[in-house]
Amino acid sequence: MMYSSICIWSLLVLKAACSVHAEVNIYGTTANGWDFVRELLKENFEQERDLGGSVAIYHQGKLVVDLWGGWFDQARIKPYDNNTLQLVFSTSKGLVAVAVALCVQRNLLDYSALVTKYWPEYGQNGKENTTVADILSHRAGLPIDSSPFEQYLNWTAMIRTLEQKQPLWPPGTAHGYHALTYGWLAGELVRRVDPLKRSLGQFIRDEIANPLQIEFYIGLPSEQEHRVSPLDAKSNGNGTSNGSTAVIYDEFNDERTHQAEIPAANGITNARSVARLYASLIGDLEDNKYKRTLSEAILKQATKSNTPENEIDVVLNFPTSFSMGFILLDQAFPSLGPGVFGHNGNFKYIMSFSIDLLLL
Repeated sequence: MMYSSICIWSLLVLKAACSVHAEVNIYGTTANGWDFVRELLKENFEQERDLGGSVAIYHQGKLVVDLWGGWFDQARIKPYDNNTLQLVFSTSKGLVAVAVALCVQRNLLDYSALVTKYWPEYGQNGKENTTVADILSHRAGLPIDSSPFEQYLNWTAMIRTLEQKQPLWPPGTAHGYHALTYGWLAGELVRRVDPLKRSLGQFIRDEIANPLQIEFYIGLPSEQEHRVSPLDAKSNGNGTSNGSTAVIYDEFNDERTHQAEIPAANGITNARSVARLYASLIGDLEDNKYKRTLSEAILKQATKSNTPENEIDVVLNFPTSFSMGFILLDQAFPSLGPGVFGHNGNFKYIMSFSIDLLLL
């Protein structure tokens, strides 16, 4: 198998000021032949498309781009540096997909098995025939939950709610983006089969983050809170405020939200960590310093489409394609060729953005 580049952009996009700042400081390193990325990032800041952010690229197992610059927040006092962390919203789903795939690799889970094999309480109110693959590919029929935000901070409460829910369609017969519920559904499967009965966040730290020496938190340690670049909802992109958006951004800026486990949406990380995570899916890294996370056989299972061609996503109302937790991006990025997968992370007006691309 030939592998190419893992490119991660982690950008904090905030309301632009009226004037363009002439001096833009970009820090970090690029390998020979990759300095054009520095110029592109500099241009982003000069044109005020982004206030602060970072970009990391792995190519053939080596980190060839590791850059950052701009400002930590709207005050423009503290720089966005290589110690900055940020919320990446649905990019978190890709991490959860890796956690599930790791359980499959260890024969703890089977994508084709019924969920009730591992989680008996889930099999009620029309969900009895739901498979693990249905959950991973957004076919479970539980895309929406109307619980108050406060309940999202309580794992047990969310699991009990999802156990009792009736699906909006027979599981497996259609797909619709499970924006928040995906994380608890997939995460509970990991928790159920983990021999050590850890929380999902602890499983990820022990089995994925620590071996790779990355930072990708589902449940941020309180001592790391000061490193998180805040989201900003002063503008929705056309210069006007949006009250409801601002309220939800306030919720996601709350340290209680950061410390909770909302696996579909509250992952906190940096570009370098996400790049290394995805690069580790396809090979050893840095001259074998970091070992491959998934075998080739398991990666093939995890990235095989479980969406009929051109099937409309009943939530988003346009065609999307999912494998076992990853978005398949061949149609969105045809110039990159087949085998592109990952998971974007955005929230409405995209104040925080990260995209992960894997080329096989």
